[in-house]
Amino acid sequence: MNQKVSVILTSYNKVDYVGRAIESVLNQTFGDFELIIVDDGSSDNSIKVLEKYVSQDDRIRLFSFEENHGIPSAHNYGLQQASGEYCAMIDCDDFWENDKLQKQVDFLDSHAEYGACLGANDYLHLLEFLNS
Repeated sequence: MNQKVSVILTSYNKVDYVGRAIESVLNQTFGDFELIIVDDGSSDNSIKVLEKYVSQDDRIRLFSFEENHGIPSAHNYGLQQASGEYCAMIDCDDFWENDKLQKQVDFLDSHAEYGACLGANDYLHLLEFLNS
C-alpha cells in the first residue's frame, strides 16, 4: 500500500545533524508517509546513524551510494523510489515543525489547482539551533 507522502532525505557527511532531521520527520502529526533516505557516499559515520533509524521504523527505506554523486543525483534517485501521491524534500541538516506535513497535505488536498507548496524558513529556530 502506498503512503500519501514520500519524504526524500538526502545525506552526505552530516553525522551531527542527520538524526535531528530524521526525528523531525518521524515526529510529524501526519503519519501517512514513507521516508526515503539516500546516503550520497558519506565518508563519516552517517551510515551508522541512518541504519539505527531504519532498524527502528519500518516507514524508512535507506539507499546508499558508494561514491558521492551530488545532490541532484541523490534527489533524483530518491524520487525514482517514491510511491506517494505527494513528495516532500528535506535536507539532512534541516528540521521540520511537527505539523508541517499535515498543513501541506491539507492545503494540497483542498486546492487541486496547485501542484506544489513550500514552507517558509523559521530563522528564530535556526539561530537557536546554531547557537546551541
